[in-house]
Amino acid sequence: MKFQKRIFGLAALGASALALASCGTKVAANFVCPEEFDTQTPVTITFWHTQGDNLQKVLNEAIEEFTALYPNITVEHQQIGGYDDVRDQIVTNMGTGGYPSMAYCYPDHVALYNEATIAVSLDDVIANGKYGLGGSELKFDGPTKEDFVEAFYNEGSVYGDGLMYTMPFLKSTEALFYNKTFFTEHNLKVPKTWEEMWETCAKIKEIDPKSCPLGYDSDSNLFITLSETYGYAYTSQNSFDFDNEGMRGLMKTFKENYNKGYFTTQGIYGTYTNTLMTDTSLDSRAYMCIGSTAGATYQANSSGAFETGVSNVPYAAGKEAKAISQGPSLVLFKKDNAQEVLATWLFTQYLLTDSVQVRFAMTSGYLPVTKTAQNNEVYVNNFLSKADGTKNGIAATATKQAIAQNNAYFTSEVFIGSSYARDEVGSLVSSLMQDKAAVTDELVQSYFTKAIKNCKYQAGQ
Repeated sequence: MKFQKRIFGLAALGASALALASCGTKVAANFVCPEEFDTQTPVTITFWHTQGDNLQKVLNEAIEEFTALYPNITVEHQQIGGYDDVRDQIVTNMGTGGYPSMAYCYPDHVALYNEATIAVSLDDVIANGKYGLGGSELKFDGPTKEDFVEAFYNEGSVYGDGLMYTMPFLKSTEALFYNKTFFTEHNLKVPKTWEEMWETCAKIKEIDPKSCPLGYDSDSNLFITLSETYGYAYTSQNSFDFDNEGMRGLMKTFKENYNKGYFTTQGIYGTYTNTLMTDTSLDSRAYMCIGSTAGATYQANSSGAFETGVSNVPYAAGKEAKAISQGPSLVLFKKDNAQEVLATWLFTQYLLTDSVQVRFAMTSGYLPVTKTAQNNEVYVNNFLSKADGTKNGIAATATKQAIAQNNAYFTSEVFIGSSYARDEVGSLVSSLMQDKAAVTDELVQSYFTKAIKNCKYQAGQ
């Protein structure tokens, strides 16, 4: 069965997952909302996540508040390693039904759950007048669809069938962090486009010949964001489309600029590149780094040797800036007891209330997923107002940059095998840059051909 090949290709997990495979047409696990929520019969829901101790304190507070409103609901939660560990554990338990009521997820995880038809499509319950978004019977003030940052909300329906499978929980993006003190001292322009970036890198090399002006903390994000901002194909449903003239041309340009010593990446450097900027003792330093807004505190010098500025990730000249959407969403799973699923949906909505979102955001450095939470008075006064370029204020500065990009977020369409594309284009970037051969069209094409071949093989195509 093709599904069997895909399961083992993606996660290399146990045979229990195969019990859910089907040679027929997939049927979505659509959840039809009950007419009433039973507030008398006890029901237990389970939540698997990746939260550390600080976030679990916030979660426990939210659970206590929620169960005070719904005393018959018990919420049990468990930290299951990292995001892929959550995915792997769910897949291991798919055949037995031993998966949780809800879990942290990334889109490629949900593509796998959809193949097994265990992820609940939320369209019916979202639209329910009593218990849906803004429902009349909710015991708390939950968000409406209009409250969400549109791209974060739309991420829940990027699976090719038009159905909604996830709700956004906390998000981050990438930003350009730069040594503001150095830029001011040398009257350097903060690059907004990639064309300006190469000009700025050339000037920095003139000032500091030993420098490597720019570090990029994700090889995969570099490639994917370039394809989005330049308008070149990356993937479409069940198709790997990134071997095109536009992307090959961009990678050739990047290779030429890499050979000039203008930038490096995590895949090349071997670890996050922020240390190249923050460690002022290095002989070969960076003065810019593109990294996650959620990790902004790692982009500031701990001794205060310089101030860190924050700007957008460069985009194509004549185009608009694009911001990749990252961070966990929430997926609900099919259960025999409809009341359990409805209780899980109620709890999901409570986690999206302004008060809970603000507490999670201020603790984690991630971005609230609703515009109402982003503009919440507590959030603005107690967090965003502290924005500056120091170690203590850089998280708020990065968050303000992320909020300013609410209309720029994007998510690539997801399918079984889309995660292979992400891995392969990341490997393409780091491998091509380090190739010692002369930069030719034929050299670049060879790396693209290999990446496409690997994607199709792993996806069983």
